[in-house]
Amino acid sequence: QISDIRKAAQLGLWQSSVISTVLIHLRQLMKYKSVLNIIFISRILSVRAIVMQKSNVRIELFFKTHSDLRERVRFLSTKGVRSFNLVNKSNKDNALEWVDVIREEIPDASICAHYSAKYNKSRMKDGALKLFVDFVEKMDSKEGDNEVLVVTGSGDKGKFNSVTAMKTLAKKTQDRYSDLSNGATIAVAYNPFFPDQELQEEEQKRLMEKIDNNQVNRIYLQFGTDLELLRASLEWLTKMRPEKGNFDICGSIFLPTKKLIAQQRFRPWNGVFLSEEFLDSEDGARGIVLEMMRLYHSFGCEILIEAPGIRNEKDVKILEALLQDRDSESISKASVGEVLERCAENLEDPSKRRKIGPLPSSNVVSTEDCKNPAILLFGSHDIRLHDNEAFQLSSFHQSVIPLFLWCNGGKGKWGMNGASEVVLKDALRNLHKHLQASGLKLITRSTDDFQTELSKLCLETNASAIYWNKAHTTEGRIREKRNKQILHDIGIKAIQCQSSLLYDPSSPALSISSGFNGGHWGTLMPFLRTCRKQLGEPRRPILRHETFAILEKMRPPLVWPESSTIDDLGIAIIEGKDHWDAPILKKFPMSESDALRDLNDFFAHAFHLYERDRSRADIDHSTSKLSAHLRIGTLSPNEFFYRIEDSNLSYNDRKTISRRLIWRDLAYYQLFSFPNMCEESIRQHYSQTEWVSGEEERQRFDAWKKGRTGYPLVDAGMRELWATGWMTQSVRMVVASFLTEYLRVNWVKGCEWFHYTLVDADPAINSMMWQNAGRSGIDQWNFVMSPTAASQDASGNYTIMWVPELSGLKKPLLHSPWKAPTEVLKQAGVELGKNYPHRILVDLKEERHKMVENVLKMRHRNQSANDDKGYDLITLPNGKETIVFTKKEFRIDRCGNVLKAPPRKKKGRTKSGRGRNRI
Repeated sequence: QISDIRKAAQLGLWQSSVISTVLIHLRQLMKYKSVLNIIFISRILSVRAIVMQKSNVRIELFFKTHSDLRERVRFLSTKGVRSFNLVNKSNKDNALEWVDVIREEIPDASICAHYSAKYNKSRMKDGALKLFVDFVEKMDSKEGDNEVLVVTGSGDKGKFNSVTAMKTLAKKTQDRYSDLSNGATIAVAYNPFFPDQELQEEEQKRLMEKIDNNQVNRIYLQFGTDLELLRASLEWLTKMRPEKGNFDICGSIFLPTKKLIAQQRFRPWNGVFLSEEFLDSEDGARGIVLEMMRLYHSFGCEILIEAPGIRNEKDVKILEALLQDRDSESISKASVGEVLERCAENLEDPSKRRKIGPLPSSNVVSTEDCKNPAILLFGSHDIRLHDNEAFQLSSFHQSVIPLFLWCNGGKGKWGMNGASEVVLKDALRNLHKHLQASGLKLITRSTDDFQTELSKLCLETNASAIYWNKAHTTEGRIREKRNKQILHDIGIKAIQCQSSLLYDPSSPALSISSGFNGGHWGTLMPFLRTCRKQLGEPRRPILRHETFAILEKMRPPLVWPESSTIDDLGIAIIEGKDHWDAPILKKFPMSESDALRDLNDFFAHAFHLYERDRSRADIDHSTSKLSAHLRIGTLSPNEFFYRIEDSNLSYNDRKTISRRLIWRDLAYYQLFSFPNMCEESIRQHYSQTEWVSGEEERQRFDAWKKGRTGYPLVDAGMRELWATGWMTQSVRMVVASFLTEYLRVNWVKGCEWFHYTLVDADPAINSMMWQNAGRSGIDQWNFVMSPTAASQDASGNYTIMWVPELSGLKKPLLHSPWKAPTEVLKQAGVELGKNYPHRILVDLKEERHKMVENVLKMRHRNQSANDDKGYDLITLPNGKETIVFTKKEFRIDRCGNVLKAPPRKKKGRTKSGRGRNRI
C-alpha cells in the first residue's frame, strides 16, 4: 500500500482514485502509533496538499513552434496539469490551431486563448470588432472547455478594447449563453495594483463596464506585489460577485526565479508594479508570491502561472514547494488522529508560532499569558505596522487589541501640536483603515489620566500584557515610567520595544562613560563610531510580506472594548473658515502606503542627485521629504537606512543622507542626556546672553514669523512653513541664522514656533538645531548663513513661488530688491513699503557685531566655564566636564580678550588624532 502511494506521488497521478486510495490507507495507518507511521502520515498529508492544489493551477504557455507546444503540454500533463493559457504576443499568432494541438494531447483540458486588441487590428471600419466576433464564434465551435481572455494592455485603449469588445459581443450574441454546455466562455483582465488612487478608480470603472454587459465569466487579476491592494481588490470583487453573475477569479503569479527577477529589474513590463522587495532577492520575491497564493486560496481563486510558466523539472519543484508551503500551516494543524492532534495542539500554542527574524521573541511573557489578549499601544511616533517590534511581539498572543490614547491636557509643551497634530490625525485614520482590512480595529480614547485609562482598559479586556515602542522624548520617558509602575501594581506585563530610531539612546552601551574618543563629546562621528563599536550595525528590517503575514494571522478579541472616533479625540481641531490644514494634508498625506510611495519616488528620481542638490530649495526633488513620515512613524528608519546602504551608489555619493539618519539618533541621544534642551541652554552660561526684548523683540519676531522681514529668501521660507508645514533643511538654517545672528531674538522663540508649525516637529532634532543656531548647543554653528547670497535658490524660482510680489525682478535683485533702481522696481510692479516690506534691518553687519559683543561679555562673566584655550566647558549628566566646540571669534583668554588664531598647520593628522575629550 505504501509503495502504491509513493509510486502515485512520483508519477504525479492526481486523479480522484488516487486521492481515495490515499485516504483509505490513512485510515488504516491511524490504527498504529509507530514513529515510522507518524512520519509517513505527515508525508502523505503533504502529498494530499499537492493533490488538492494542482487542480486549481493554470499554466501560461509561451513557445516558438507547434512541436515546442506539444512537448510542453506532454511534459505538464505528466505533472497533472490540465489547465492552460495561450498568450497572444504577435499578429501572426494562431491560437485556434494551438487549441487543437492541446486538445489532441489532453482531450479534457481547460484552454484559455488570449485575444489582444494590440495584435488584432484592422484598417477596415469596425474591422477589429468583426475579427474579434469571428474569433469567438470559431472558439464556440470547438469541443471542450474553452475560454477567450480579451486583453487591451496598458496605454491608449483605442476604439477596439476589452470594453467595446464586451459591448459588441452583447449585441451580436445575446443568446450565446442560453446553453452553457456549448461555446467558449469570456474572460477579462483587471489590474488591482495601480499605486495611484485615480488610476485605481479608473480601472474599477472599466471593469464594471465590462461586467455590466453580462458576458464575463472569469476575471484574471494581473500580477503585482502590493499585498494590501490585492486583498482589498479581492474583497471588493467577492462582495459584488453575487450581483454581477458569480464570475470566477483567477490570480496571476510569477515563479520567483533568479532569471525572472533579473529580467524584470532590467526591463520591467508596462503596467506591472513590482516592489523593491520583490526585485531585491529570490527570498523576498518568493515570500511575496507565497502570500499572494495564500490570499488567492483563501478567496477560492484559481492561480495562473504566467509565462514563461513551467518549463522543466526545476520549475515544477519550485511550484510544488510553493503549494506545500501555502498550506503547510493549515495542514499541520489538522486533527488527524491522536498523534496529529497533539502536534496540532503544539502548533496552536501561540508561543510556538513562527517567529519572523531578525526581531527577538519575547522572553518575559509566558505561554499562559499568551492565551490572554495583548494590548498594542501606539504613540505619536510609531503609527505603522511594518517593522514595528511591538506589533510583532504582541502577535504571539491569541488576540490583540490595538490602542491609541490621547491625553490632550497631558501632552506637555513639547508634545504634538499644530501642524504635527494634523498629520498625526491623518495617520491614525489610515492606520484604523489598515487594521480594519484585516478584521481588526484601532481602539481610540481621549483621557485626562493616561495611566488610569490604560489600567482600566486592561481590566476590561482581561489583557495580560501591553506592548509599546519607546517614545525617547522627555515627556515620553516620564509617561512610560508611570505606565510600567501602574501596570506592575495590577499584575500586567509591560513590554517596551524600540522601533523609531536606529539606535536606542538609553542603551547602557551608550552611557556617558563609554568613550566617544576621537572628537568632541556628543558630535556626529564620535557618536557613530561608538554606536557601531558598542551595538554593531543597525538592525535590518523585516520584509513587508512578513509584516503582511503577521497581520493576516493576528486575531481580534471576542468582544471589542468601547472606542471613540478619531474625530472625537480632540486632535487638530480646526476652527473657523480658514481650513489651514488642507494644504498640509495635500502635501503630506500620512499613511504607511504614502510613506512607501514617497520612499520609492525619492529613490527613483532624486537619491542619486541628493549629494549635489540637497541644499537647493528651488528643485522639487532635492530632498527626500520623508522627515514627516519618520516623525509620525509611518516609515521605519531601518528600512530607509538599508535602502540607502544597499543601493548601488558609491560611499561618497550616499554618505550625507545616511549620516543624517545618524544625526537624528544623535539628537535623541543629546535629548536623553539633557532632558530640558528644548528650552534650556546646554551651555548653561549662555542663558545669560543678552537678546533683544520688549517691543523690539515683538516686532522683529512677528515680522520673521509672517515672512515680512524684507529679505526675500527668509520670507519665502517662513511663508512656505506657514502654508505647508515644511521647508528644506538649508532654508531652515537660513531663517534660524537670521533670527539669532541678525534679529538677535532668543533661539527658544524660534524653537517654539518651529515646533508649532512644522509637520515633522521633532523635539530632539528641532531643539538640537536651534541650540546650535543660538550657539548654546553641543556643536554651535561654525558659519553664518547669508540671507541674500541665496545659493539655496540659485534659479530664483523658490522665492518667486512664495514671494510672488517680486516675480517681476530678475536675479540678483530678486534676493536684494532694495538694490534695484526706482525705475526697475516700478517696471517690476514692486513698491517697497507697500506691496513688499522694507528691510526690517538695514545694517546686518552692525547687528551681528552687537550679537558677537553680547556673547563675549557673557563668556567673560563666566570664566569658570572656559578652558585655557578659550573653549566652552559643559557639565555632563555624570557630573564630569568636557569641552565643546567654540567658534574662534568667541574664544577668550582669562582677561576676556579674544585669542589670536594660531597659525594654520599643514594638512594631515598627527598621531594623536583629533580627540579632545576630557571625560
